[in-house]
Amino acid sequence: MAENLGENAKNMRSRVFKHMLKTRGWKYRAFLRYLRFFKYVSFSPTRGDFLESYYTLMRYLDDIVDGDAPLPLGYLDTVNFLKEKIQFSENPDNPKDEIDFLMLHCFNLAKRFHEDFQMETKDILYSLLFDANRKGKGIIFPEKELMRHFHLMDVRGTIKATLKIFKEDPEKYKLLKPLGIATRYQFDLEDFEADIKAGYVNITKEECLLFGIETADLHNRQSAGIKKWFQYRAEQGLALLEEHHQRLPEGRFSLLTRATFPIVYEFPARKFFKKALREK
Repeated sequence: MAENLGENAKNMRSRVFKHMLKTRGWKYRAFLRYLRFFKYVSFSPTRGDFLESYYTLMRYLDDIVDGDAPLPLGYLDTVNFLKEKIQFSENPDNPKDEIDFLMLHCFNLAKRFHEDFQMETKDILYSLLFDANRKGKGIIFPEKELMRHFHLMDVRGTIKATLKIFKEDPEKYKLLKPLGIATRYQFDLEDFEADIKAGYVNITKEECLLFGIETADLHNRQSAGIKKWFQYRAEQGLALLEEHHQRLPEGRFSLLTRATFPIVYEFPARKFFKKALREK
């Protein structure tokens, strides 16, 4: 059973990586470079296998929600698809498709290094469910609701999972909230036009009022309100990265963990924010 799970996981990773080369090649190559770095310096093939498998799983689920990958056969829509995956994550018995098998493979790998990722998986899946429910609707949410969504996906789910992989106390994720939110702001700006086209609005009601953004402005990247919002978010992102630096010593993180933050999260975000600020 374990051997079959491992072989199925490798086959699925290969298929998803080929798909990712077409849809987000540069991000995939950056991840591959980081993965090789992690496997080399961690001396832990099991944790490396988990990281690769878990990243593949979540990337694939995200692509299904966004419409970049087809909905698997047998499901009516992405909302019901995700609800079923949430149920399976809570009770991972009797897998029915390759996604279930990959999730089970990840959970089994985690057991080998004495960790449990079910809660983090649930957080990320609920965040994806939020996206599935709002897809195509163009709903503008209040800040409190959007921030709850971002907290589940980018802070409590993703960062806690990362800390566990690096043998850190997962409760330290609270110290890394500025970095997690800064990363989310990077994605919001980077994917703005694609998100709007898909019906996702990551501008809050409060920000629309602040910058005079009307519904029609959402589809015009060059409108005055959207330009001001881009500048505002980029400035917020840089401020959050500075806050991250101030809070980082409190965590007493390992050298490997401290090296990961700038390579995977901070440098790409900082570069993008500075670029956004130059484009006035």
